[in-house]
Amino acid sequence: MTMARRTFTLLIALVALALSLPGALLFSSRIAQEQEREFLRSSEWMAKNFADHVWLQLRSLPSEDLGRLRAVFSTMVEEFVVMDPVIYAQIVLDGELIAQHQHLGDAPLERVLALPEGGVLARKLERKRLESGLEYLDIWRALEPKPTSEPVTSYVRLGVSLAPLREATSGIYQLALLWAAGFALVMGLGAYLSWPWWHAARGLRPLERAKAYGPGEAWTFGQLVIDDHAKEVRLNGATLPLTPREYALIKLLASEPGRVFSAQEIIERAWGTEKFVSSEDVKKYIYLLRQKLESDPQNPTVIVTVRGFGYKFVPPAQ
Repeated sequence: MTMARRTFTLLIALVALALSLPGALLFSSRIAQEQEREFLRSSEWMAKNFADHVWLQLRSLPSEDLGRLRAVFSTMVEEFVVMDPVIYAQIVLDGELIAQHQHLGDAPLERVLALPEGGVLARKLERKRLESGLEYLDIWRALEPKPTSEPVTSYVRLGVSLAPLREATSGIYQLALLWAAGFALVMGLGAYLSWPWWHAARGLRPLERAKAYGPGEAWTFGQLVIDDHAKEVRLNGATLPLTPREYALIKLLASEPGRVFSAQEIIERAWGTEKFVSSEDVKKYIYLLRQKLESDPQNPTVIVTVRGFGYKFVPPAQ
């Protein structure tokens, strides 16, 4: 693969990546946000369900039998904490801790699970982080329906780990990056495979393009050199005997390889202000130029006619 072909392929791939990546990230961000909202709703529903279950058990048990309440609710929280991603559960009645269970042992959650002084809000959800770095939701739900602004002393409390949510959203962003990279790879491969056709359509070969296009400099197209400083054209090292008009014509066409120049444009730029110049004059000089430039003037490959449009310069094979 030539350097130009590699550069072309890389450029297309980078452009495809730059265009696709923001959209992929935006789309994945929206999915991640929706997943987070759903996770929050699910966690709150879990806390409400837990509170309702405790309230029903409380209604069916004698409140004066505190020992039995503790036994029943201790079993309940142990079974509940087994549910992933719950990391702790508490049941508090009239400001007194009745049952508590946790996944992580006593030390990491000792301060977290300390009972607050006085009442708490009937409904509360906070995002918190343990010293270990674990993010979680701290959810409080009153056992009896009350306004959310009114403090209560009987409630349940759940800690729900955010680790599953983080893993899910991380996977979404990874998929977005993979999709964008895959799209860029496909576009780059397409650019690599289409290079010969693109190149042929432009009438250019990367190693045969002119090295310079400035006035007074030599333009090199493989074995063809147009030396504007010396006002001469060399092919395979030999100087071609061109008239000033022929030189002006080849210089104009070679100034933009692959571009089609109409007969009228050639007249305006190669003949200037001269009058009584027609397309037949252009055709005549094209013929003369081909006789000196082409290896087979009957089947030209350098000065090519584009039927119905004009003429273009195609750099000769090296």
